[in-house]
Amino acid sequence: MAKAQAGDEDAFAALYQAHAGIVRAVGRKMLRTDDLDDLCQETFLLAFTRIHSFAGNAGFRTWITRITINRCLMMLRRRRQESNGEGRLVTVDFEAFADDASMAAPDAAIENVAARLDVEKMLRRLKPLQRRIVELAYLEEWPDAEIIQILGISAFSLSNALYKVKQKLRDS
Repeated sequence: MAKAQAGDEDAFAALYQAHAGIVRAVGRKMLRTDDLDDLCQETFLLAFTRIHSFAGNAGFRTWITRITINRCLMMLRRRRQESNGEGRLVTVDFEAFADDASMAAPDAAIENVAARLDVEKMLRRLKPLQRRIVELAYLEEWPDAEIIQILGISAFSLSNALYKVKQKLRDS
């Protein structure tokens, strides 16, 4: 990492080789496409031009994943604007959930959701950020701390978002 920050292109190429798969995986899940060359190129170009801002507070994987998520959200926004608002991207205001003090704990009703529901159909009904939270928390089983760091949200927002998603699934 230090070599890449110092301008060593070979070191950055090694970072690319090691992390291109995660960029493609995140893009595939968020954008629902296999044509990810542009996303991968844009993500690593942005990372390369901003490598000096990498503080090392988190791992490179977390940092590049955050960049990828931001690029995907921008692409989804662009798609929605191109389709005159008919896209699926809706802004999520987690602060609106602040009155609901229930902290989401693992819920037996959602633990085996893959066995009871068509997961892809369920995920398509969620807003993009909610969908990503569910994917990271339940399908990829990432720790809450990493999800919070990658998505740039608070622990309270994560808990409330999971609670609201579970409630939405129960009501449907």
